Amino acid sequence: MKKCIQILVLVTFLAGCSGLPNINFPQFNATPTAPQPTDTKTPSVSETPIPTQNLFATSTATPLTFTPTVTMIGADLFTPTMSLTPTKFPTVTPGVPVGPGVITYFTPQNVGFVSVLFSYHILYWDEGPCMPREVKISAFVDDLIHTDKVLLFMRLRSKKNTLDMTDWGAGALMNKAENGSFNYTVHTWNLHHYYYYFDAWIEYQLVAYDEDMHEIGRTQIYDRNISLTHCGVIK
Repeated sequence: MKKCIQILVLVTFLAGCSGLPNINFPQFNATPTAPQPTDTKTPSVSETPIPTQNLFATSTATPLTFTPTVTMIGADLFTPTMSLTPTKFPTVTPGVPVGPGVITYFTPQNVGFVSVLFSYHILYWDEGPCMPREVKISAFVDDLIHTDKVLLFMRLRSKKNTLDMTDWGAGALMNKAENGSFNYTVHTWNLHHYYYYFDAWIEYQLVAYDEDMHEIGRTQIYDRNISLTHCGVIK
């Protein structure tokens, strides 16, 4: 009896459903279809990307090689056929005293003299108690027989400025003694413009002559032996 009732209810339900409109139930097992694109963009011209710069890259320098051309100044004034002859200039020998011995050039070492002596290493000028006021210079020659005269040449040179100096004197005639020596006593009045020099060197040189005034001997220039100093405070 119960089975009949269940069958009747099922038939009634199916009959009612047949009158309903068609309803689309979702299909859970169906594969979805991708929708069609609604708007298609027109392809545009693509820009060329800027190459990426490597900030850590090391550039290798390419050395430049060239051959310099040396052009001599005034080279266009000469031709290959010209020959240049060096010009000979006269040799100037410093320290040649003015006087009878000017023809003979200065020799760096003593010639014709055995020795030259001096009494003091300093000579004072101007008023005051300073001493000495004179310096004696003596010389001994090699050839005492043929030596007739010995001249003493002197000049002053400032110690502070060695370019400040006087001209050579004309030459003082030295006195011949019995022992064969030649002597001369130097005073301030024997020195030209001595009053301009508060501290200077007395430079001197001796030259020997025979009776015909031919030079037969000459000393070196003594430049650091005797000082000329003002008697007082050096300014």
